Amino acid sequence: MVNDNDPDAVVGGSEHYIADLTHALEADGHDVHWFALSEDPARVASGRSRKCVFRIRATTRWVAIRRRVIFFRDLHRELADYVARLRPDVIHLHNNHRYPVSVLAAARGHRIVQTVHDYCAMYPTANCSRRRSCAGRSVFVALGHGCLTWKLLATEFLLLYGRRFLDRRFVDAFIAPSRDLALHLDRMGYARVRHVPNFRLLPESGTTPLPDAQVVLYAGALIAHKGVAMLLDAFAGLVGDVPQAALWLVGNGPDAADLESSVRARGLRGVRFLGQRSPDELADLYRRARVVVIPSLWLENAPLVAIEAAAYGRAVIASRVGGLPELVEHGKTGFLFDRGDRAGLADRLRLLLTDRSLAETLGAAGREQSAKRLSPIRHLDRILAVYGASH
Repeated sequence: MVNDNDPDAVVGGSEHYIADLTHALEADGHDVHWFALSEDPARVASGRSRKCVFRIRATTRWVAIRRRVIFFRDLHRELADYVARLRPDVIHLHNNHRYPVSVLAAARGHRIVQTVHDYCAMYPTANCSRRRSCAGRSVFVALGHGCLTWKLLATEFLLLYGRRFLDRRFVDAFIAPSRDLALHLDRMGYARVRHVPNFRLLPESGTTPLPDAQVVLYAGALIAHKGVAMLLDAFAGLVGDVPQAALWLVGNGPDAADLESSVRARGLRGVRFLGQRSPDELADLYRRARVVVIPSLWLENAPLVAIEAAAYGRAVIASRVGGLPELVEHGKTGFLFDRGDRAGLADRLRLLLTDRSLAETLGAAGREQSAKRLSPIRHLDRILAVYGASH
């Protein structure tokens, strides 16, 4: 497994997935090793023994750009040596945004499988959070839109060249966690794309009764493209009708301070910022929530939050973007709303907070659907098929 971040040190969907997949593969009798990057020595965690972390030392801006765009010799040497010692049957790339040329060159000569975890691999504008999104559109549209500068465009052009031109020639198979992303890859000329839905290894909790408390749970980064500011607007619009409603925000991010200031200025007493939580703590919060919300403005692929919420029997309200409609069946396992539609989100929150029976029905349907479609065993079978192996 090769990833831009150390899964033991970084809390994110991709890293959770790598850890879960590793556990499933090892339980099936396979040997799994990690190669990860780190720019912050303080965040390098010990974790597993079968792991090599390449520490990136600080340097000048132009040297850093040269490493990213052209070649990073030290990284290439360490990864190539690691691969030579292990002689792996498969190299599974995950996030390979920082140094794509160096990583692919070091991995050549082996069977390479790459999971495309988000749309950023194709669109520099994938995380656009403006009202009229340019996500998934031409970079020239993004320039007029204000999302890209010419300097950023030049850097992104070279990176996208590496991802599109080199990836297609080095990578033997691409994995798309959503059908929507698979279609985008196909339209861009990627071959050998396999759709394999994500999964999560979660403690078996049985059926958790829906609480009486009217709690809305958000779990994710506190950053503009995740739509948290819009969520606060929607929540402010419904507290008059549902005075006991509470909104719990789990996660950290660059917008945390601004969001907290906004909550204080509005006097939204029901909003709590809970920071980063451990998997066990988050599991408890899912059980205590009435509904889980994913208000994303960017092109979401297959967020693990939707999978986790369904596993705990909680209805999900999500934006109708990217692969989210594949995880949330409107009117059956939760509700969808149009991107950035504050009123639409508020209406759906109000409905599930005031109709406990409906929330319970949707959550139960989501749990049943998740158990059938997103089981670890089924996922492992599909992954091994892509690897060219079997149980």
